Amino acid sequence: MKKLLLLISFSLITMSFLPSKESQNIDTVSIENVECKIRQCNATAKSTGKRCKHCVSNDSDYQCYQHKPKN
Repeated sequence: MKKLLLLISFSLITMSFLPSKESQNIDTVSIENVECKIRQCNATAKSTGKRCKHCVSNDSDYQCYQHKPKN
């Protein structure tokens, strides 16, 4: 009986050192598709931390009217 208890306790102790297979939560950054005639603004919104959903107005612009640097 002592041998059985010793064997079980040894098994439990060694199994506790094995790595557990936990599901890894990987946060993926997804950009929602926005239908724009030219392109979508490439700026990040300060309030949400996500990509801006506005469209640019000119072909040479890469940011919308709200995120465009003022000269």
